[in-house]
Amino acid sequence: MNSVIIKKIPVEADLEKLMKKKNFQANSPSYLEYLNAVDILNKRFQPMAILKECSVEATSGNTIIIGGYSYKSKILSHLLKDNQRVFLYLLTMGEMPSDITQIEKYFVHSLKLPVMISAMQNLKKMVQIEHHLEKIGMVNPGLIPDWPIQANQTIFETFGNATKGIGVQMTEACTMRPLYSSSGILFDDLKHYCECETCTIDACVGREARFCRTA
Repeated sequence: MNSVIIKKIPVEADLEKLMKKKNFQANSPSYLEYLNAVDILNKRFQPMAILKECSVEATSGNTIIIGGYSYKSKILSHLLKDNQRVFLYLLTMGEMPSDITQIEKYFVHSLKLPVMISAMQNLKKMVQIEHHLEKIGMVNPGLIPDWPIQANQTIFETFGNATKGIGVQMTEACTMRPLYSSSGILFDDLKHYCECETCTIDACVGREARFCRTA
């Protein structure tokens, strides 16, 4: 299957509600800066993604072949061995505008993560509905114990030049640019898995379940 680019992912993050949690006084300098940051986010940023449906071709021990590419992970093999297809994805918030001030960048950065999480949730819903999945799961390189960030190399190889369509690049350290970009695999969750149970980033605002050492 060819890669599919989604140029406009809806976002439902309630930024004004988020601002209220920060307990700013109305019309204080910080409050006004956050209002401006919300305006910049609404007008200058649009989450984008690229998807590719791939077949799960074989599993052997800790190795799984997806779309002709090999991944090594015991957890990944366990989760996907009964699936016939999965969906590789890249999602990005895009580059920070170059014509805003450093103060504006600071406040925009503080609000981008909730927006990105909302975009990711909506991308999952889109895949789930379009492909009639009962429950959708997600795995990300670097966020499960035995699937390191270096797996991004294989994901990017699978997409090839199509990554240019959303302006995402991989660095030498296998992280991604722009900042606030995400990569991974979406799949029909036959085993009721939640990646949050294996992720140790306790303060993540997108956490859906507590960390569990035995997950």
